[in-house]
Amino acid sequence: MSLIKSTFKNLESINSKALVTYTVAGDPNLDFSERIISEIISSGADIIEIGVPFSDPMSEGPVIQMAHERSLINKTSLPDILSLSKKLKQKFKSTPIVLMGYFNTFINSLDSTRSIHDINDDICNELKKNGVDGLIIVDLPYEESEAIFKKLSNYEIDLIRLISPTTNDYRINEIISNSSGFLYYVSLKGITGAEIDSYDELKKRVKEIKESSSIPVVIGFGIKDRETASKMSSFADGVVVGSAIVDMISNSEKQENKLVLNKISKFVGDIKSSIQ
Repeated sequence: MSLIKSTFKNLESINSKALVTYTVAGDPNLDFSERIISEIISSGADIIEIGVPFSDPMSEGPVIQMAHERSLINKTSLPDILSLSKKLKQKFKSTPIVLMGYFNTFINSLDSTRSIHDINDDICNELKKNGVDGLIIVDLPYEESEAIFKKLSNYEIDLIRLISPTTNDYRINEIISNSSGFLYYVSLKGITGAEIDSYDELKKRVKEIKESSSIPVVIGFGIKDRETASKMSSFADGVVVGSAIVDMISNSEKQENKLVLNKISKFVGDIKSSIQ
């Protein structure tokens, strides 16, 4: 059983929902990234998403786009992020770590001679030994996902897939067949940080997905506060919070590090307490 799957089972046993948080590795720098994520875990996050910086993060809003830019200016590489993941896993062995990024950064950074179709054991070993429990590859088409899903499954690394409001029923069933860990439901048609239009429609859609699959459904995009998180978690298995945290990090150069960490800690703790 993968660590992500066991995390959801443990949460279910205590009637709690998953808090998944997102930050970009190397923003504002790798050392502070480690401190931020450590604080987030200590404050109640159940699963950690670490963003792998990319030059064209097409699904992200302005706040997270700027975080990608700051990280790229620091020349943050995937090997750097794997080292960060390893350090975090040594401190927090039971907390799943998911890397979220775009196709080229995963494959080309680990082995530029290979394509998604011939991802090999060396790449999977590299991910596993550095504490990676799951991948979200934003621009990985379903048609190309089967090979990587099967290979990662052999290492108990989950391939987490995105489902959007515009994904039709046929495609949802196809996505579910090559997904594990959890399904990441994008709550709106816009970019990260945008506003949610209709809770009723969202609730209906999530219910339909849950009826088609035993994989937990987690909602992301547009979750900025306790109220939103509480509403979402009432019909989903968890929520993802990213832009609100990244926005706090963006102001870190103007504030003392301790103050930034305290703000993030309080925010994460408040969100977690609202989804119990």
